Amino acid sequence: MVRDNLSRTAVQSQKPNHAAENQSQAPEEPTEPEAALSPERVQPESHEPTERQLDLLLWSKLKEEGNESWKQPVPGADSLPSHLRPFSSEAEYKLVKCTFQQLQHSGYYWGPMSMEEAHDILTSAPLGTFLIRDSGQPDVFFTLSYQSDDGPTSVRIQLNKLLFSLYGSHRTFVTLFALLTFYTSSSCKLTAPYRKQRPERLKQMCRRAFIHTYGAEATSTLSGLSKEVKAYVHAYPHCI
Repeated sequence: MVRDNLSRTAVQSQKPNHAAENQSQAPEEPTEPEAALSPERVQPESHEPTERQLDLLLWSKLKEEGNESWKQPVPGADSLPSHLRPFSSEAEYKLVKCTFQQLQHSGYYWGPMSMEEAHDILTSAPLGTFLIRDSGQPDVFFTLSYQSDDGPTSVRIQLNKLLFSLYGSHRTFVTLFALLTFYTSSSCKLTAPYRKQRPERLKQMCRRAFIHTYGAEATSTLSGLSKEVKAYVHAYPHCI
């Protein structure tokens, strides 16, 4: 299951998440040396509505172009009951937009899916199987849902000062994919993504194999690669 220092997540997905009642409050920082060395916990996400239009505002905003478009109101936004905060900066807008675009090529991004739907999918999946979906929580764009020792669990993916982290963890990453790479390659690991396309397309498998062997940056130096192939590789330059 997902953890930083091999600490066991105490909250099962089937049990009520009382911590979620105070989800708007940031977790307290340890104040004593012993607390600072204690294992970090990642807290499951609380209950989400099954039907919602909240993410329409975000994705409409992401598709806008032009200078400082992240500041502009979205047409018809007043009619949407959105939980999404405005982007704090143009850099944050560009980071979220890039993340969203690459997630669309990942195969394991499920978009506006509720917690119940994600957990139903993962119920019979092997331990460590995960997916990424839109979050219904305030001030959160994405959520990681995975099969843990205690059953399907969801954890919010925080974005603060252009750094990604799992809720309840102090470990931060410059990209969402760096976060996933860490948790799929460490002792606290996730195992394999649950992709929407099953079986996965051969060209997607070949792209990941290419990146694993040569690295995405090699597309500019290797001969014989067409512009189309280079564009396809750079659309999702990750091995996950």
